[in-house]
Amino acid sequence: MIFQKFRNAALSKQEVRALVDSGVVGFQYQNVPLWRWLARYEDEGGIWSRVEVLAAVGSESEQRYAIEILDLGSQSIPSLHEYFDQKRVLASWLSDATSSQVFDAALSFLGSNATDDDLPLIEEAAAQCSPQRRTKVEEAIVSILSRTNLDGALKRVVEKEVDKVGQKLADVLFSNSQSLATETVLSCLAAKSESIRLHAVQLLYARSEIALEAAETLLTDSNHEIRLLAAETLKKNGVKLDDDVAKQALCITKPSNSLIGLFAGRETDDTYYEIYRMNRLLELDFSTLRSRANSAGVFSERELSVLYSRFASKFSDEIRQNLRDRFKGYFDRKIDEERSAGTIVAGQEPKIRNLENFMLKRFCNDALAALCGLAKVQDLDLVRDVIRDTEIDATKGILKYLARFGDWSDIERIRKLGDYPTGRRRGLLEFYQTKLPSQKAAAILTLGKGRVADLLALDLDNEIRISLAKKLPRKVFIDLRDEVLLRELDRKDDEYRVVFALRCVLALPKSRVTKLLDRYVDRAEHRFYNSVHWLDLGASLPIPHVRNVAERALARH
Repeated sequence: MIFQKFRNAALSKQEVRALVDSGVVGFQYQNVPLWRWLARYEDEGGIWSRVEVLAAVGSESEQRYAIEILDLGSQSIPSLHEYFDQKRVLASWLSDATSSQVFDAALSFLGSNATDDDLPLIEEAAAQCSPQRRTKVEEAIVSILSRTNLDGALKRVVEKEVDKVGQKLADVLFSNSQSLATETVLSCLAAKSESIRLHAVQLLYARSEIALEAAETLLTDSNHEIRLLAAETLKKNGVKLDDDVAKQALCITKPSNSLIGLFAGRETDDTYYEIYRMNRLLELDFSTLRSRANSAGVFSERELSVLYSRFASKFSDEIRQNLRDRFKGYFDRKIDEERSAGTIVAGQEPKIRNLENFMLKRFCNDALAALCGLAKVQDLDLVRDVIRDTEIDATKGILKYLARFGDWSDIERIRKLGDYPTGRRRGLLEFYQTKLPSQKAAAILTLGKGRVADLLALDLDNEIRISLAKKLPRKVFIDLRDEVLLRELDRKDDEYRVVFALRCVLALPKSRVTKLLDRYVDRAEHRFYNSVHWLDLGASLPIPHVRNVAERALARH
């Protein structure tokens, strides 16, 4: 109503200031206009002057969200005047008397916006904090250092015993591995932060710089991925682990989540132990591996998976034949062989048959991944048939194959693929840390790039839709009609609307964003507050500020 009735109204500075204050307090919910009033309130202190005041001396809610807004705007630590300068602001933000919400917002702000020049003031303020808060401030300091001095940042993690480093910051610290000295990375083996230790071990393993003594110690690390790399290091250096030792080191025992589990004891996750066993198979030569697969019996999915993935071209005809009947013939033959050999005794076959569907799915998943790796267009019909009839999990190879050889009709097949692969890994460090809906979105976009309006109209999972919105080229937003853009801004998923609105703001000229906002606000149909909120950013603030805020906001979604 404010936008509709007071769009061009003459408002006093006090009225605009009250609107800014309301927008700051309601910033979390994005249901109170803000950016337009910030632009109109601008004085000699600039657009952010009122927000800086609220960040320094506002109420708890005002401070928390004002700090977050300054963070999005890439602003420096506020200073109101000589009696309430940056030193006093920092002391207030980090004080034990400050609420945890304001304190956490301040840490996020400092990690993103403070500079090396601010470090003395931050350390001085942190010295007055409780040990618990001082430790949290250290992570913000590490984040500041990471922008200019990766070695220094990692040394700080170790020396100050920073016990929690977020995954994003850990990724940044190791993002340019070539610039990290091995000595520094080795020191990270003693880091309290699990994410730092893991990154360090991964890099040192790749450099073959983990000593045997260190590997033996790491075999008892709290992180089982580190344990796996330690076990692989020992193997690489000729130290043979007994199977019982490997199993004990790599299996994770955890309480059962089920009511039955309260009485049945604990559950075991053998993921890393299975990876270790797979890696041993990957070391075998062709003849040995084929012999192991032939003699493995009914439950040969591990051996067959490695054989097909490593030697797909040699077994291409066999792979195709087994996929045509979905491994039914293969499974029956294996049972016949074991029955003839006396391996399967009376009463066992019904139990094995109970697992047949599960096993056939595993066989098909691994074999289809191997077939797609051959990249032969003549296999397209077979690939489509298997996906139609079997619960296939998405893999990079399958998605790449469909994107390369498929057409519009394959979008539905991509949607049907499972989000996470349950098939076998193809290499030591291929952990699936990225959720596959993003990769599905990339494949779908390749198939539908010539008809994006139709693509966006499909019934897609929210995660795929959000990934699509992030991946769409800027030119697509420019070329799409306003009617299509408005339709997308009306989707029911909150996260998607935010991402799509921010992409509009970043892609479209200011004049068109303003027109889009006016049409959205003035129409009689239902409207969503957060669509209005972010379109208002693009329509109201100067372009440099718009890009700064929108890019940072988008990175957080």
